[in-house]
Amino acid sequence: MSYNWDNRSVEKTYGFKLEKINSNENRFYALYFLDNLTGSLLLSNKYSNKTKFLSHGDLISGFLNALDQFIAELKPDSIDDEIQEINFKETRILYERKGRLSVIAITKKTNLQVERVILHQIMEDFYNKFEYSINHFNGNIDPSILLYKKRLENMNLNSLFKFDIHL
Repeated sequence: MSYNWDNRSVEKTYGFKLEKINSNENRFYALYFLDNLTGSLLLSNKYSNKTKFLSHGDLISGFLNALDQFIAELKPDSIDDEIQEINFKETRILYERKGRLSVIAITKKTNLQVERVILHQIMEDFYNKFEYSINHFNGNIDPSILLYKKRLENMNLNSLFKFDIHL
């Protein structure tokens, strides 16, 4: 007896689009790790070849950092107010910050909470590994930071989210 799962039949019957939560498909188009003080790109990794603009990491990260700085200038009285996300029809840009580190993700807009948890875990992992290099950044990127790109390339980001069975 064979139990073949057919996503298309479920979508037609029940209206669910299960391909949006396929664990083998990455939710992220790209990740950018930036120094907040200088706006310098520390590291980036793209997960999709579908979007051409993602190949210009320095340009994209500079623009996203400038947008964050612009928002901060609009609300100078509010210290804790910072950009969290930008939403488009099928794409989302998420911001996470810790100390001098900003991590910006361009996602497929699947589930905001899941995307935030994954991005936060990536940011924490990166920050914990390179805290000294981040806090003492002088314009030269530590070679060990560049080696982290291999980790990003080989990591299934979807696996970073674990469902809490006690919810």
